[in-house]
Amino acid sequence: MTVVAKKIATLCCALLLVATLSGCATYTDWVGHMEADISSGQPDKALQVLEKHASSKDAVLYLLNRAMLQRMAGDYEASNASFEAAKAMISRVSAISVSEQGSALAVNDMMRSYTGDYYEQVLIHVFEALNYLALNQPDQARVEALQLDVKLKEHGDNSNYEDGFARYLTGIIYEDLGEWDDAMIAYRQAYDAYRRYPQQLEMPVPQQLKADLIRLADKTGLDDEARRYREKFDIKTAPQIPAHDGELVFILNTGLVPLKRSIEIRAVTESGQLVTVSMPAYEDRRPTVTAARVTIDDESVTTDLVENVDSLAMDALEKQKPLILARAIARAVIKTKASKEADRRDDALGLLVNLANAITDRADTRSWSTLPNRICLARLPLPVGKHRVEIDLLDRLGNAVAKKSYDVDIAARDKQFITLNWIMANDLIPINPLRAR
Repeated sequence: MTVVAKKIATLCCALLLVATLSGCATYTDWVGHMEADISSGQPDKALQVLEKHASSKDAVLYLLNRAMLQRMAGDYEASNASFEAAKAMISRVSAISVSEQGSALAVNDMMRSYTGDYYEQVLIHVFEALNYLALNQPDQARVEALQLDVKLKEHGDNSNYEDGFARYLTGIIYEDLGEWDDAMIAYRQAYDAYRRYPQQLEMPVPQQLKADLIRLADKTGLDDEARRYREKFDIKTAPQIPAHDGELVFILNTGLVPLKRSIEIRAVTESGQLVTVSMPAYEDRRPTVTAARVTIDDESVTTDLVENVDSLAMDALEKQKPLILARAIARAVIKTKASKEADRRDDALGLLVNLANAITDRADTRSWSTLPNRICLARLPLPVGKHRVEIDLLDRLGNAVAKKSYDVDIAARDKQFITLNWIMANDLIPINPLRAR
């Protein structure tokens, strides 16, 4: 082959590479279509969008999003099957291969298989347990509670990795099964977790949890502990649930988690070289609805914020940034050296390498985007019989912006769970684009 023919062949390869890599959309290039269907109350259509973008590297992410969409559609059994498949996949791919690590360093972080951030792995168990509770299978929910305990102990007492809502839900499950001592332990753990959250996570101790600590301490005969809680929380009474009554647990999932985008920043290598690298950053999009007022038989209670997923996601990314930046700088150095060497050897080869470098310089923008932005909860003891549940969805100022209603039939010692997913079109619009945290 002549020199001219070799250059033509190289240029053809370059054009083919451009066409191929340009067609590889990042996660956030298509996820907006899925979210639009979610906000319009069409999880089945959103699932169809998701199915079109399944890939082997994103198998875990696909399963997690599928599980949440199935949950939104009320198919709790299918949702749990997807969650179980995701957990099995995470176990298989957590030990990332050497070749995959090398590809990520040389090309792009998106070459690595997705296994989810730690808080996402915890929430798998949370939502699977909620699915079992919705199916009236508390024993199966208890299995998830035990798995949650194992997951939360993986990082010991490190407050950065404890999850208050996970502990709180575990206590609710134990209480549902009449395991009062275990429930009390879980409520204490939840209280400790909420107290240790950094201020920037905006996650105070829920008032309902404070009342539950007093109520269960009274029930189990822990009089001194109950007295300390009353004094500390300034709560005079925490009524017990009568033996033959039931309870409604209402859970509001509002908005969607922040969305990752790729941005370019300038960085300096160890040798003092100035390089431009791509980094992930969040688009902050806090929801319109931040709470709900639940009214039954002329008695009203407002939900407590129990999980600020928005802040957990941003905090997780903030902690990962030093390592992400280090990998990005290393890639930039490798690509710069490769580009200079290619230019020295052959103009056409240099073009090919430069094009490849430009196209593959994208940040990893993958995240479990069907998670709610916030999770809120209310508990109401109810006498046996049929009840009309009226829900007022409230904005940040406490104004009702929408209403929902349900009919429940409470049996003796019955605990019923209602979950409402509320996502509005405005919730998808960034409030503070590409927030640094």
